[in-house]
Amino acid sequence: MKYLEESNKNLISLRTSLIAVVTLLSGGLVGLSLADNFSLAKLLWIILGAYFDFLFIYNIIKINEIIDNNIGVIKNEYK
Repeated sequence: MKYLEESNKNLISLRTSLIAVVTLLSGGLVGLSLADNFSLAKLLWIILGAYFDFLFIYNIIKINEIIDNNIGVIKNEYK
C-alpha cells in the first residue's frame, strides 16, 4: 500500500515535469513555424520537435492511466 502511494507521488512529479517540457517544446515549435525564412534545417527541427512533443504527450497519458490504476487499487484495499 505504501509503495503505491510513493509510486503515485513519483508519477505525479514526473507528469508535472513532462507537462512543463511539452509546453516549452510546443512554444518553440510555434516560434520556429512563424519564422520568415525557410530552410531544410528548420524543417528538420520542426519534424523532430513534433515527434518528441507527441511522444511526451503520449507518456503523460500513460502516466495518468497508471495513476488511475494505482488509485483504484488503493481504494479497493481500503474497502
